Amino acid sequence: MKLNIVNTPDRLEVQGQVVSREYAEGVMLAGLLAMAGKNDPKVTEIVRQYRDAGLSTVAFPVETRRAFTVFAKEDQQEATRAAEAAWFAERAKEQVPPTPLEAARKRAERDAQSERIRRMGVETRAARGGGAWSSFPDFD
Repeated sequence: MKLNIVNTPDRLEVQGQVVSREYAEGVMLAGLLAMAGKNDPKVTEIVRQYRDAGLSTVAFPVETRRAFTVFAKEDQQEATRAAEAAWFAERAKEQVPPTPLEAARKRAERDAQSERIRRMGVETRAARGGGAWSSFPDFD
């Protein structure tokens, strides 16, 4: 049920009918909630429209509490969706393939590291006397 509520400082108009704030928050809200009955989505929508228009629903605490429970769940779900969206956006940034320049730099770093390791192995073998075969001078 879509209510057309226009709340201006000097008047309140609901569905094209000029009414007082007390009437809208009391009698009209009671009728709307009675029509909705136990249908929680309808009650929630009525309370949401009253809240958005700046009207009070405290005269009906049970319905208001049920509606605000739904609002809290919706807010929590929206926060979860936002957090997941931020996580996936960050993950997508990490998975972007590197530019050719970045790939060349990484390749150069790997090659330099490999060369340092190879050189260290050669120096270590030289320091031990040239390797295992050098200890057998008669071996051809």
